[in-house]
Amino acid sequence: MRIAVLAGLLAVATALVPIGAGTTLAASNVRPQQRPAATAPAASASFEKLGQGVDGIILTDATGKQVTWGTLKGKPRVLFFGFTHCPVVCPVTVWELDAALTEIGPKAADLKINFVTLDPKRDTPADMAKYFSGFKGRVLPFTGEDAQIARLAAAYEIKFQKVDTGKGDYTVDHTAIAFLIGADGKVRDTLAFGSPRELTVTRLKALLGIR
Repeated sequence: MRIAVLAGLLAVATALVPIGAGTTLAASNVRPQQRPAATAPAASASFEKLGQGVDGIILTDATGKQVTWGTLKGKPRVLFFGFTHCPVVCPVTVWELDAALTEIGPKAADLKINFVTLDPKRDTPADMAKYFSGFKGRVLPFTGEDAQIARLAAAYEIKFQKVDTGKGDYTVDHTAIAFLIGADGKVRDTLAFGSPRELTVTRLKALLGIR
């Protein structure tokens, strides 16, 4: 089951202070009690078609270097699509994933969170490097050309759209799902926004093959 969470609606429903691209996102910025509850996805769902045929997509990392998507294979990782101006869903998701990996400990030290922006116009490599600097290299952000990002998002069945908020500003409504990807590049499981910590830890351990 894939659950679409609209970032704009959640921004109204919660009291979380917005975190913009000019702010460093770190564990101290967000607390789990600030997010609304959500139903977790079923681990038995079929993910065979997700993320297929996109190994040749080229993105740009936080250093400005071009990276071919297929070269990220080789180790398990977590993938999340979002944007740094997101007021609730994205910062909370990244914080909760990082907190769960910290709870697992040294066995999860090498597992990276791949954050692909859905707002490349505003999310430059330098901005994202600053935004995620508090995670000490655990979060690897990527930006790129609109067409490349749209193609990658479509491969993971991510829906997103720009929404005008007035006065020349906008937000991006998007599907809020974290994909747990094996070393072979195939999706093993997913985590919905707001999944309980216990479930997040359990599924990350399963991805890493540990108990």
